Amino acid sequence: MFRGVRLGQRIGIVSTVLAAGFLFAGPAQAGPPPPGPAPAPAPAPAGKKLPDLAKSHACAPIGPIVCERGSGKAEPKASTARAARAAVPVTPYSSLNNLFQNYGNTSGQWSGGDGTQSLKLPDGRVVWFFNDSFYGTVEANGTRRPFTNIMPRNMMVIQNGSTLTSVSGSTGDKTMVPPAANGDWLWGGDNMLVGDTIYKFYQRYKQSGGGAFGFYATGIELVAMPVSTLTNPATFTKVSIPSTLCDGSPAQGSSCLLWGTALYSTSDYTYIYGTEGVVNGNDPHKYLHLARVPRGQFTAAWEYWTGSSWSTSQNASTRIMDGVAEGFSVTNHNGQYVLLTQGLEGRLGGNMIAYHSSTPEGFTAANRSVLHMTAETTTDWGDWTYEYRVVPHLTNGRTVVVSYNLNSQYRDGACMNRNYYTASVYRPRFIQFTLPSSPAGGSYIEPTKAPLGSPWMLNAPNYCSDSSMAGPGPTNVTATATSGARITLDWTAPSPSGKYSYDVRWRDATAGAAWNEFPLFAPESTGVPFYSLTHGHRYEFQIRAVTWAGNDSPWSSVVSASAFLARPSNMTAFRWSGSECGAQWTDSQPDVLWRVYWRELPSGVVTRSELPTSQKSFSIILLNPSKRYGISVSAENGQGEGPRSAEAVCNT
Repeated sequence: MFRGVRLGQRIGIVSTVLAAGFLFAGPAQAGPPPPGPAPAPAPAPAGKKLPDLAKSHACAPIGPIVCERGSGKAEPKASTARAARAAVPVTPYSSLNNLFQNYGNTSGQWSGGDGTQSLKLPDGRVVWFFNDSFYGTVEANGTRRPFTNIMPRNMMVIQNGSTLTSVSGSTGDKTMVPPAANGDWLWGGDNMLVGDTIYKFYQRYKQSGGGAFGFYATGIELVAMPVSTLTNPATFTKVSIPSTLCDGSPAQGSSCLLWGTALYSTSDYTYIYGTEGVVNGNDPHKYLHLARVPRGQFTAAWEYWTGSSWSTSQNASTRIMDGVAEGFSVTNHNGQYVLLTQGLEGRLGGNMIAYHSSTPEGFTAANRSVLHMTAETTTDWGDWTYEYRVVPHLTNGRTVVVSYNLNSQYRDGACMNRNYYTASVYRPRFIQFTLPSSPAGGSYIEPTKAPLGSPWMLNAPNYCSDSSMAGPGPTNVTATATSGARITLDWTAPSPSGKYSYDVRWRDATAGAAWNEFPLFAPESTGVPFYSLTHGHRYEFQIRAVTWAGNDSPWSSVVSASAFLARPSNMTAFRWSGSECGAQWTDSQPDVLWRVYWRELPSGVVTRSELPTSQKSFSIILLNPSKRYGISVSAENGQGEGPRSAEAVCNT
């Protein structure tokens, strides 16, 4: 029987956001940190694997998809001042926004994803790569059903003009590129076309426990995708590259250098930007690193930036600066390199940051601009945006098109995540703007104050994270019989309000029947009718609510009602001819036919029509012209008949 998906079965959408770096990153430093290993971590409490989110973040982990608000302390910011300069004017790139919204609603395959990246092929097609994606049907009301949607950890959509085509894997979860190690998954880094092959970097992660933050990086992989067989992931191959510096541990102080976050090529070199994530007590950081290879030759010897020169030793790679995410882009205009990333102040603040440099390795926090804050950002962090990446084929010098991802950690009282109930949320957004020609300063931009209203909440009830707890049940449960052998089961939705599903069970108590049970996916309903029941039989009913975390409420008390077919009324009869009588009647009962009876008066044998009629009139032929007849009618359904109407007399 279908019911709400258990919490542990739902893959964490928020995980991609965290991998993007902004929840694990500290504010940018005044200048690049000195080279060398990460500082020794402060002692962590026993069993603690992540920063003290209750103090340093807006939320603390409670489950794979959402997180709860912390202790109520203010979110740290680099600056509480308003922006020193106005943010750059930004306009939506409507054609792409509409294209992906329409496709997500109608494809029956890809219906949303994050980690958006793009690559235009020589034949004009555009390849769109995604990380965690929804795969399945979107209902007409814009809802994803949790039990009919699965989540590939990565997949692809190919654009050919205005036509989009999903590319996914053949495994049960439809993941396009599986990891080299079992139990891990891959989220996309940057990509590059070399000849007739796409080379794409992936970051590898492993689950380390429950909760939205229960994963850690274990390395990188480079995948070769032949353009000629792009729709067949079975033809993709893994490319041998240097093993990255990664301790592959979920412990405090763990570090992993994830190469391929962004790529930039000159005529001589392909620069491979990497992010070093360090989880160190309450002081996490994300550091920028840089390597290079001869243009497009990823299997050649790698060189690493040491802070002053290039070395063939990865151990010599230095931290260029703090404050980047694991999803950013590097572009160039007017001879200036520009790195676009999400701002890390305020954690989920929605700021887009640009760093300028005259060289691929020269980025510093001093050459920094606050460009924009996405419109979807709210002060209570319920909806957030992340992974700002340039769309290369639509970007020309200072005119830049950027994709970013929208995600939600709102849930309702039924533990329903907003990404399921509002499918349009978890899809890419595209904006267009003009880059400043040089660093223009600016400070942290405060988020807008526009939290969603009821039923959406950030602090979900405890039962949403503890499937052993019973959820709230419906109240005021009643069973009401109406004519037509119908009984309607009504209830008041549980509190707190939300998009609950229900389990309903019923039985024919008069017949001593066993209980029947069925699931009801009807989040807005507070009633369900039962049709075509047996006249005169008593039926019993119970209902319970089911949250999307899989919590069942207790069954309601048994309620009952007796089904009945009403007696048709307003019978009239008349003589059409000497041997034919007609009859008509009034009856508004649904789901019934009518059976006609007649007898010769005063005491003749009753005759029953061979078949029922769907019309509320009937003619009887071959009658005795000298006799009077009494005609009556009853309503019937597939389970039997109700009482007959009063007789109407057809005179001679």
